[in-house]
Amino acid sequence: MSSDGKEKLGEVVAAEETAESREVYLREGRTLTVSSTTGGELVEIRSSSGMVEVRIRFTEQGPVLQMESARLQLKATEAVEIEARQFSVKTEESITMETKGEVKVEAGGEIDIDGKKIWLN
Repeated sequence: MSSDGKEKLGEVVAAEETAESREVYLREGRTLTVSSTTGGELVEIRSSSGMVEVRIRFTEQGPVLQMESARLQLKATEAVEIEARQFSVKTEESITMETKGEVKVEAGGEIDIDGKKIWLN
């Protein structure tokens, strides 16, 4: 590293390091920070305004991923699988599901559908 604590990293603008963290300055004003905290290690990408866009916390229980963005896209050529003790989706507008195949819903308990109008074939 140069004497001012910053270095050129090709397309990356610069990097800065302290005893507990390292910060890399990316194009478009974003920063990538890797640091140690009392709860474990932390990796963050922040926007030029300082808002967290991606945060990964490495804890004793495992990694925790947090993302804040205007849009999130997942694409897979084979499958996307989610396995969790609890799964929740909240939206202010609508949820759309499309398939050329079947849709199956299995529940060990009750299925509750509540809506102003419910349309079934």
